[in-house]
Amino acid sequence: MRSVNPSDDIAKEKRRSTSRLNHRPKGKGKSSRRFAIAMAAALVTSSLLLELTAEPNAHAAANVQHSVSNTSVRSTATNAERKLHYTAVEGAYYYTVALRSDGSVWTWGRNLWGELGVSEKVRYRHTSGPTRIPELSNVIAISAAGGGINAAVQADGTVWEWGAGKLPSKVESIHTAKDVVTGFFTVALLQDGTVWSWQRPTAHGIDSDDLLRKPHAISGLKDVIQVGSAGLHGYALKKDGSVWTWNEPDEPGKVLSKPTKIKSLTNISSITSSDSSLLALDRNGKVWGLDEKGKAFAFHYDFKVKKMDGNTQYMLLLTTSGEVYSYGRSVNGKEGKVNHLSGITDISAGYYHSLALSSDGTVWGWGSDKYEEAGAPATSSGGMVYKPVQAKIGTDVYLNSELFQSMYASVETAKTVQLPIKAIATALGAEFEVHQVEGSLDYYTLNYDNRTITIRPNETQYVITSADSPEEKVMQLPEPLNNFSGATTVPFEVLRGLGLNVSWDSEKARLTIDDADQKDSGS
Repeated sequence: MRSVNPSDDIAKEKRRSTSRLNHRPKGKGKSSRRFAIAMAAALVTSSLLLELTAEPNAHAAANVQHSVSNTSVRSTATNAERKLHYTAVEGAYYYTVALRSDGSVWTWGRNLWGELGVSEKVRYRHTSGPTRIPELSNVIAISAAGGGINAAVQADGTVWEWGAGKLPSKVESIHTAKDVVTGFFTVALLQDGTVWSWQRPTAHGIDSDDLLRKPHAISGLKDVIQVGSAGLHGYALKKDGSVWTWNEPDEPGKVLSKPTKIKSLTNISSITSSDSSLLALDRNGKVWGLDEKGKAFAFHYDFKVKKMDGNTQYMLLLTTSGEVYSYGRSVNGKEGKVNHLSGITDISAGYYHSLALSSDGTVWGWGSDKYEEAGAPATSSGGMVYKPVQAKIGTDVYLNSELFQSMYASVETAKTVQLPIKAIATALGAEFEVHQVEGSLDYYTLNYDNRTITIRPNETQYVITSADSPEEKVMQLPEPLNNFSGATTVPFEVLRGLGLNVSWDSEKARLTIDDADQKDSGS
């Protein structure tokens, strides 16, 4: 499976590079003009370098704890009061990956090429809520790439990769990682400050794993505190504030180049990449880029930067006061300060949508939202979000005390939680059937034990019949059945009609379903 970043998008970027030169950051004076000139140079550099590497890359985000503060966009009570929260978020090519405080990983957005990694066979256009990545727990760091490849580091130091139609699998030979970055190749930072990298079949169009470079240490690198990648270039930031780079081989059998120091970058505190170039933040809060010759140049602005992120089209800057600024060809068509956000602790520049993590652990998204990659339904025509919207927290479902995993999300609505009923029925040992009359949908039935539930589309009630009684029961629902992410869903209250014990804990984002007989017997 090759990168989901199509070649025609690369051609478009080349044509657009000239128009980007006319973009100017909001503001007055020489500093704004200097920033505009520097940003234009960076965009031209990125466009030129992008031709060499068709696959975008994204950046790892560490699992960090956040203090509580207010944001100008108020969280809903259901999210703000929960103990569960997000600790990291990554925007990729029309989708998002987020790390939750309990060490679970969640994703939302487009899944046309299996980029979400929740199923090897099933594809769907978009998600309607966060979907849990299977088999991942105790995760401390995540990374998402535009090519549909994602990675995570578990607390035990192992690295897992998924996406492009593949479920999570453990990377061999890596046992003491603390961070990871995916892109045209994958880079891992180990706990001892050394760096390893490896190649993937999907990034190189090679079917055989035997032809790819396996995980291998980058010789000569030690005391590293952060890693990055852009195209075929790897980057490492050392404790002393120096930045080192090496080139990955573009063909099987070729060897790595020896890491060299970027002499024009000193006193650096963090690094990230803008697809095919590097961004570096120094200890004075100034952002630096690299031109086409690999020489550093400074971006100029009137505030102090705490974090930055970017890609070919634009750059996000997070100030020490928690405000977010966007420069370049921003996802909402506006440069300067992103309104309605404050108290932000982290940012991520997706390719057509942007994300921010607030100090209370909520995720906010804006920009393109055709696939609900921003985290909520689009609020403007054309599938756009101009005012940041809050993403939902992922909903866990437990069946008889076992975590239920489905490729389809369980979606919390304003009135209930909608469950993917076919998958739920299979897990319960129930039978869900669709009934048609002359080729048109008429009603659904759900059979379990000796009970049958009949539900019609668009109705807020259902009928219960039982083999033990000739009487019918009519029960009310908070809302009708729905269809989320291509799956038929039912309000969780329907399951109570089957004699199951069902409870919803909004603070823990947990729905519990227990067989009444098992619960009564203490099993």
